[in-house]
Amino acid sequence: MSPAGRILDRLRMSGRKTAVACALVSIMLFMWVRVLIGHRPAAAAAAPPPKQVETPAGTAPVKVTLVELPKTPGQHDAIARDFFAAPDGSYARRNAAGRNTGTEKEVPVTSSSNAQEVIQRVAQTLKLDAVFLRENPEAFLNDQLLRVGNKLTVKDGAASYEFEVLQIYMDSVLVECQGIQLRLKLAQVSK
Repeated sequence: MSPAGRILDRLRMSGRKTAVACALVSIMLFMWVRVLIGHRPAAAAAAPPPKQVETPAGTAPVKVTLVELPKTPGQHDAIARDFFAAPDGSYARRNAAGRNTGTEKEVPVTSSSNAQEVIQRVAQTLKLDAVFLRENPEAFLNDQLLRVGNKLTVKDGAASYEFEVLQIYMDSVLVECQGIQLRLKLAQVSK
């Protein structure tokens, strides 16, 4: 069999591939013919130049000044592979387990048990989402960022209770309401 016959036999065996290759070659030939003949798209019409906006006389030009952003040492002064990762685990501890946080009595109190039960029930509605350990520690409690000494008002029906932040720890916050101290804990973060 001659070499040309072998090539034709191979082309017949792979029919779909041959058809696609022929279609692509014919499109390519058509495009080259258009380029070589000189068939080009028509030139675009020129647009009039844009009008100059005149500023009224007596108007002072806008002055732009550079403002330095605040810098917190150890927070944004290093580039890491993961831009959203804290430099170490102690910067922020997040409540990954869910909304409910536990409360436990920190100091025994000598008050009526009814008031203590009501305050503990109201404290169950508090949710501690995150603790930020910085120069001035902050806690994200009930969707508010609080520091030591800040107060959080919680409504229970018609009554309202004011919880004061006494201490902020790595994984908990100590609050006080009507002389009753409670510790709100972050849920354990599972890895």
